[in-house]
Amino acid sequence: MANNKNENLDLQKDQNLQKNNYIVDVNTENFMAIVIEQSKSTPVIVDFWAPWCEPCKQLTPILEKIVNGENGRIILAKMNIDDNPEIPQQLKIKSIPAIIAFYDSQPVDGFAGVQPESVIKEFISKILSLSGPSEEEKGMEIAKEMFLNEETEQSLEIFGQIAQSEPENISAISMIGKCYLRLGELEKAKNILASIENKDNNNQDYISLKAEVDLLRKGEEKTVNDQGMEELMLRVEKNPNDHEANYDLAINFNTKGNYKAAIDRLLSIIEKDRNWKDDKARKQLIEIFDALGQQTQVVNEGRKKLSSILFS
Repeated sequence: MANNKNENLDLQKDQNLQKNNYIVDVNTENFMAIVIEQSKSTPVIVDFWAPWCEPCKQLTPILEKIVNGENGRIILAKMNIDDNPEIPQQLKIKSIPAIIAFYDSQPVDGFAGVQPESVIKEFISKILSLSGPSEEEKGMEIAKEMFLNEETEQSLEIFGQIAQSEPENISAISMIGKCYLRLGELEKAKNILASIENKDNNNQDYISLKAEVDLLRKGEEKTVNDQGMEELMLRVEKNPNDHEANYDLAINFNTKGNYKAAIDRLLSIIEKDRNWKDDKARKQLIEIFDALGQQTQVVNEGRKKLSSILFS
């Protein structure tokens, strides 16, 4: 009889989670199955609330939004304390709303009262870290490594799969744009950038994509043919302080993928005249650093040289 009861609870648990997209109502009877047992494999946060609690009505929708965005990496279990007073009493909950996170069958963290969405996101990220990286995070690492190894089409496929399962994953979407740039499809990259503009301006992959697109736009305006490059080089040979020529050379070198030459040209301007055209060369240099990413050797060397010039 006990086995049948447990099986029914497990079935109820699975059906509830599937039906409610990882958000489920719990009570005293199914708390063990849905919260304690489920937390052995997936973190569970319990929202203790009551119908008369106005702050609860503010907090719960935020929790639901964030949890739904995690696509099953974490579960939100909501418990009405008026109907189920025993467990809140056991957990010594004195005020609501109260949030307690469970992992590996144990309460691991929590907070009380309404919190800003940014604080709740940070809290959930902390709980998620207990269970290690998600499959999507592992996939991002693999795809980024492939991208660095110039396996562009293969990495594009993985980034696309991740973006499909996580539509709000700005990093994955940004990397799709970077793949398109490498494949020479600038318009597609521009459209990708436009679709995520202002959604997370602090995301490093977004910053990199935006900087790269901006650089290519400048490149389109200043691109010259081989003869034009020769003329720019002659101008610099005749006058090493022709910063405009050096700047145009840097833009063209960058467009052609000769990043070291572009960086060296801009550094030479900064070294001779740090304030040229309102710091134009340094701003352009930072844009190239952003576009290339933080870990590439040419960026690390360029940053060291820039620091040496600015702080010498």
